[in-house]
Amino acid sequence: MKKITLIAALFVSVASFAQFAGTSFEEPGLFGVQYVDTGDPSVAHDLVNNTDEPFVDFAATGDEIGYDASYAPYDTPDVGLTDGDFVGVTDFQPTADDPYTDGTQGYQISDVDGNYTLEFDVVDLTGATSATVSIDYFLSETGYEGDGTVNESGSDRLRIYVRDLTNSTEIDILDTTGSDINDLGIEGAWITGTATVLANTEVQLVIEARTNAGSEAFFFDNVVVDASFGINDQTANNFSIYPNPATSTINITSALSGDMNVAIFDVLGKQVMNNVVSGEQRVNIESLNSGVYIVRVTQGNVTETQKLVVR
Repeated sequence: MKKITLIAALFVSVASFAQFAGTSFEEPGLFGVQYVDTGDPSVAHDLVNNTDEPFVDFAATGDEIGYDASYAPYDTPDVGLTDGDFVGVTDFQPTADDPYTDGTQGYQISDVDGNYTLEFDVVDLTGATSATVSIDYFLSETGYEGDGTVNESGSDRLRIYVRDLTNSTEIDILDTTGSDINDLGIEGAWITGTATVLANTEVQLVIEARTNAGSEAFFFDNVVVDASFGINDQTANNFSIYPNPATSTINITSALSGDMNVAIFDVLGKQVMNNVVSGEQRVNIESLNSGVYIVRVTQGNVTETQKLVVR
């Protein structure tokens, strides 16, 4: 899985809290057919995208986070997804009156006849002062069975959680294990679930679903990782950037020797420029819009960040 890295300057005078990573499942194409698993339903295995069938996996592109699906059988295996089921990216709405919360597409998991796991890309929150992970989910209003405590047919279960890979912990957004889903009052409406996560961690959103009927359908949309971070006005010890504020070019000087790698990021952490600078050399910034940016300069094993204001 791809790892999304937040570039945050460790300063204090200017702060930002905004979406850093996420997906609304709008990028993949659509196929209005069932997904047919070609793997062995008696063995746990990764699921793959099949030609002209709904996307169950997606590689990150632009601001869209990636995700990867896998299957695991019941203790007594069933047919799994080999009989064709509606899973993956879709524009089929939960109901005519319940469109997707962000865009026209979402992700559906239904009639797994086993266990379906969807793992999103790891997000690196190094430098963040606070962060949350949220997802919108919809459970079709139907007759769920069992309490999800046993790995068998008729024991429906949905768990949505965040793995804190840094601290080896898990933070639940929703876990129906131990309850009949019908008794929880969470069917038939979009719900936004949110987990607060620690700063300076690597986190991963995970969905685990178990159902055995087409009417037992889960829908998902609008995955968002929000992060707060800041930058300051202090001048770094080894590098100097001038003029600052700037309009078209900047100069970077260094107390060290050797080529400098100069990367510029917007306040959401997206890299907008990357240059190698030899000695004191001007960097053209005419392509940048007015605003506040983070300049990361690396020379040898020394890396420092500074704020740049573009007018």
